[in-house]
Amino acid sequence: MQRNISYLAAGVAVLGLVWLGWRVTADSIPPAAAGPTRFEAVPAGADGALKPCVVCHSVEAGGPLRVAPPLNGIVGAKKARAEWYGYSPALQKAGGTWSEADLDKFLEAPSKFLPGTTKTIVGIKDAKERADIIAALKKGS
Repeated sequence: MQRNISYLAAGVAVLGLVWLGWRVTADSIPPAAAGPTRFEAVPAGADGALKPCVVCHSVEAGGPLRVAPPLNGIVGAKKARAEWYGYSPALQKAGGTWSEADLDKFLEAPSKFLPGTTKTIVGIKDAKERADIIAALKKGS
């Protein structure tokens, strides 16, 4: 019953907005939430070491918003730096900056390095792969 009421309320809200003539336009979306202006079949970084990252993160300067915060300039940057993103309390409390050593430990085993993190990767066991990712992130910084 509760679910049906929620659906009904959502439907009434949509109908009300349609009746009022409200519509989403490019001007009604704040620039930070606008995202890419075109579909990117192959995101930047998908052909190199950053391939496992670009599924969720943009890696280029000024890149499109994705489900996770951008990684451009992450080496040496403050942890939990994107004020708009809902970081886990563990990362918010971590403090400091992302050093190469911290990134290596985080990429190897996120929940071991930062207990309570919401990072969903299991970890990258191969040290060379982690080093290549960090080098690519540093290069793009």
